[in-house]
Amino acid sequence: VMALVTILYGFLMYLPQQDMKRLLAWSTITQLGWMFFGLSLSIFGSRLALEGSIAYIVNHAFAKSLFFLVAGALSYSCGTRLLPRLRGVLHTLPLPGVGFCVAALAITGVPPFNGFFSKFPLFAAGFALSVEYWILLPAMILLMIESVASFAWFIRWFGRVVPGKPSEAVADAAPLPGSMRLVLIVLIVMSL
Repeated sequence: VMALVTILYGFLMYLPQQDMKRLLAWSTITQLGWMFFGLSLSIFGSRLALEGSIAYIVNHAFAKSLFFLVAGALSYSCGTRLLPRLRGVLHTLPLPGVGFCVAALAITGVPPFNGFFSKFPLFAAGFALSVEYWILLPAMILLMIESVASFAWFIRWFGRVVPGKPSEAVADAAPLPGSMRLVLIVLIVMSL
């Protein structure tokens, strides 16, 4: 129950955020709820849920690190973390633009990104256990709704921030240092 409350509360709290780091912080709370949910399912004897939770911890570490680095890179280059002021990132700063896309798809569990290989086992374990423990079925339905809504929300921000004509803040962006570009590339690869 606590895992479900954490997931839904974190989701509702990141919806109004316009500061990229605040959005990611609330998203992290949601993702921690997913990890806790998987560990909770493992109490019922589901090895798949335990393995999915462990994979979730590792995969989330890479994808969320990538997302926070993208936020830091945009803040460094553009002087702002406010999503409405960041438009056309792909045109001026292609690496953070690609990083934003990969991180959003990985965090929301879209195949073939790493998040899928940890979120899908949790869904499989939850639905398998719901045959024996009927109370899990409404929880699984809520989690499916949250997962689809999270995907839609991150894709919405992707569509507003990454493509298009660069905003003033993005058009005047400073170049990224080589070390930051290198770490972005490594984290993009690790999130695939």
